[in-house]
Amino acid sequence: MAGAVAIASPVPVRNPEGATTDWPFQPLADCGNGNPFFYHSFGDDFDPYRATDYTVTTSGTGATVAATSGDGGLLLFTAGTTAGNASIQHPSGNQSFTLNSTPKKVFFESRQQLANVSDAGISVIAGLIQSTATPGTVTDGVYLKFVNGTMTINSVVGSVTTSATIPTAAFNITPNTNWDWAFYITRTGDILAYVDTQLVGYMQQSQINTPNNPQNAGAVARITAPTLTAVVLTPTIGIVQTGTNAGRTMTVDFFQAQKER
Repeated sequence: MAGAVAIASPVPVRNPEGATTDWPFQPLADCGNGNPFFYHSFGDDFDPYRATDYTVTTSGTGATVAATSGDGGLLLFTAGTTAGNASIQHPSGNQSFTLNSTPKKVFFESRQQLANVSDAGISVIAGLIQSTATPGTVTDGVYLKFVNGTMTINSVVGSVTTSATIPTAAFNITPNTNWDWAFYITRTGDILAYVDTQLVGYMQQSQINTPNNPQNAGAVARITAPTLTAVVLTPTIGIVQTGTNAGRTMTVDFFQAQKER
């Protein structure tokens, strides 16, 4: 049997008059370009990567964060040997996301791939955490963590952590393969985690959750109404080396955070 035929994405919906998020009584109600400040948003596709926009942390011999060639704008993280790490935080020197303002929704999403996926001494974190030079030690925030084949969604308040384990059946991590992860803090304060090989981009509705395109249709883990930190946080992504493996790498395509105003 031949492989699945690639299907082009459908024609976009056309709305010549534009669209808006504003109510009729708000100032931009008749502006078809919408209100760009409806959400507080940050995102980077690393095309180009501007190191001066970030607090870049590297430690251990050979640790680096640098742009690399590839489709979509890519950033290469190399963890240093012997308890080294490589991470970025945005914006440089200025934290700008709070989580404890229910009923405001919060979103985080990233795409990355690892050259090695089974090293016990390597972990990856991504999410909204406190400003820190040691990204492997989270004292406040919400973030996803992957280490040695296990993944969790975590909420931390003053170093007290509430976690939910993401079932291994929900993801299939292979070396040098894109892997998307995300979380969503709902209006009621629940934290929903999403993990799959493609959470961003066009997907045929008829192929979702099938063997040919096994996207998980929805969240794969939940933390129900945890206490959320009051600390002002910053988008963070990094690779941490807690063992002595030499120069393990992670390639990141993009990461983003959004919060409802």
